[in-house]
Amino acid sequence: MHGLNNNNGKRNKWAWTKDLIKSNSNLIVIVVAALLIELTTGVIYYNSQDIIERTTIQVMERENNALYLSIRNKLAEVEVVLNNMSWIVTDDLLQPDSLFRTSYQITENNPMILGSCIACIPNLFPDRGYWFEPYAVRKPDGTIEMKQLGSPSHDYTKSEFFTVPMKTGKSHWCEPYMDNVGANTHITTYCVPVRNGKGEIVAVVEADFALSWLEEIINEDKIYPSNERFLVTGNFNLLAGKDNALFRKALEYVKKDSDKKGYEAIKDENGRKKLVFFTPVGGKTNWILFNVLDENDVFGKMRRIRWNLLWVAMTGLLLTGFIVWRSKRNLERLHQVNAEKERISSELRVASQIQQRMLPHSHMKQDDVDVFGSLMPAREVGGDLFDYVIRDEKLFFCIGDVSGKGTPAAMLMAGTRSFFRAFLAHENNPAYIMHHINESACQGNDTNMFSTLFIGVLDLPSGHLRYCDAGHDAPIIIGNTGLQTLPCNPHLPIGLFDDVKYNVQDIFLTPDSTLFLYTDGLTEAKNAERKQFGLHRIDDVLKNCAERKLGPKDILDAMTEEVHRFVNGAEQSDDLTLLAIRYTPQQYESMQSETLTMKNHVREVSRLSSFQKTLFEKIGIETSLARKIRLAVEEAVVNVIDYAYPVGVEGDIEVCMMTDGKCLKVVITDSGVPFDPTLIEDVDISLSAEERQVGGLGIHLLREIMDSVNYEHLNGRNTLTLKKRYDRV
Repeated sequence: MHGLNNNNGKRNKWAWTKDLIKSNSNLIVIVVAALLIELTTGVIYYNSQDIIERTTIQVMERENNALYLSIRNKLAEVEVVLNNMSWIVTDDLLQPDSLFRTSYQITENNPMILGSCIACIPNLFPDRGYWFEPYAVRKPDGTIEMKQLGSPSHDYTKSEFFTVPMKTGKSHWCEPYMDNVGANTHITTYCVPVRNGKGEIVAVVEADFALSWLEEIINEDKIYPSNERFLVTGNFNLLAGKDNALFRKALEYVKKDSDKKGYEAIKDENGRKKLVFFTPVGGKTNWILFNVLDENDVFGKMRRIRWNLLWVAMTGLLLTGFIVWRSKRNLERLHQVNAEKERISSELRVASQIQQRMLPHSHMKQDDVDVFGSLMPAREVGGDLFDYVIRDEKLFFCIGDVSGKGTPAAMLMAGTRSFFRAFLAHENNPAYIMHHINESACQGNDTNMFSTLFIGVLDLPSGHLRYCDAGHDAPIIIGNTGLQTLPCNPHLPIGLFDDVKYNVQDIFLTPDSTLFLYTDGLTEAKNAERKQFGLHRIDDVLKNCAERKLGPKDILDAMTEEVHRFVNGAEQSDDLTLLAIRYTPQQYESMQSETLTMKNHVREVSRLSSFQKTLFEKIGIETSLARKIRLAVEEAVVNVIDYAYPVGVEGDIEVCMMTDGKCLKVVITDSGVPFDPTLIEDVDISLSAEERQVGGLGIHLLREIMDSVNYEHLNGRNTLTLKKRYDRV
């Protein structure tokens, strides 16, 4: 009986437990679901916090890199300017007064430069005193003031900007300091040594930068309001940012890090957690960039979201509990995918911005030419390119299309554009430029990517267009008589074979004619029915533009509008690039014109000198300017006398001078050996006159004195055109 009672008791307890569970099943489900939701919420919160932290680190590193590139590019512009100007200062060492003009030009042509000076070694110019330091400074109202700072009270020979270049022979960025003599503000200085013809350092050319300028740069486009940035030198002197406790705390960690690059979590004086990112600026500087972020800005909202999420989850427990439980594993994957997608998207946006910045301004207009271009990539980045630049009164332009799309095509596009800029600096023949670009593109091209490319060189005074086409769509000329497709020789695209021979073609553009260039993204634009836009629609649009006499911008707007109407919302399948160049030469209305025909004999130079003096007196050119112009013209003519004709061969040289009352135009023509002086590289003034290359010193002198220098070889004659604006006395 006793055992039976025990068994009955156990059965009764089990039955009671089952009844309790059954009667309270809803409550038990709610409790279990609540625990699951709380657990799930905690997992989501901490995983999300981890994802946000990693994403924030990546974003801040990219922001640091973008800010570093911005600072580095601006500093590189300054370094290039001063390095180039140091050569000009070398040429001006025989004329101390010209040093004032050089420092003035450096300051005037570079808005980021507050002041510039050329500090000479003691007694370099004895008649100017022991200290000679021409200085130009930009005043608050924008005007530029010239000073001679060197004096016993301002012995610049003991200053860092002078002693370091003199000692090392290298350019140098100075530690920040207060300039109480010239700029009258806190500045840093970039300085470059200047050598004479014997290679001796005789001066230092320098540029001053207000620390407020650096302050503006580092405080652009902050992600969070509490974001603080600092810029210091390699000696840990503050260049930009507030000198506060947070800065000093962050500086302690940077000093411990030998690489001066990375990420660190610290606490400020109030115990708040801060994230510190630091990156070296590099280049010729030893500067370091700090980026400090408040940890609460990143994760504060996340903490508040946790409690709100819990409250909402409990309210909708019956509907969401089971879904949350089943979705937990997928949610983690979704966060990872979204984070990766955002990272890729952000990088592509940055790449797109960088690519757009590489292109020239979409519109350029001056008296003799009007240019407008547009590029619409099919993806975030594209493989199309266009570029243009004016040098020596010649418009160099190109348009190209890289095979494929996306990031690989964009990288090849950037390289092609860089090659174009590099090779046009010392070459006027588009076929030679194309040849050099092709050789460079073929080097290491394991992916076998290629580009179609069209390069043109338009001589603005004459309208003479020389061009070379490497497999690109032939441009269309819009003229007064209708449309004309530019005849183009068939050449292989660049990047395929490094031994391709490219030929130059030429044509003369008539005034007010427009050259329309495009990539195959225009002809192959497709609508929903997969029909292509085609050449006939291009012709129809251009004919309508010709009838309405539209300018380049309006032509591109009309063509773009018609393409959009045709595709009617269909996805863009290829990059679309358009470029329109309108040739609008201005008629030079001469008030007075005189011509001198002379033989290629040195004794004829005296006739040229008398000819110029008489003309300049008639038109009223100021004496010192007239002397410089005579020097430039005589140098150009003497080069023709010495080198244009073979020894013993007599030839004619024609010098035509004309003026419209404001500008003097000098045209020197001969029928001798073709020679383009504008392509001569920088002259080595350490060589004797006999050892210098033809035109070396002459072209340097011409560019220094004249406003523009242009050369063309047409119909068997060399034509050198010089222009100079003047004020009548």
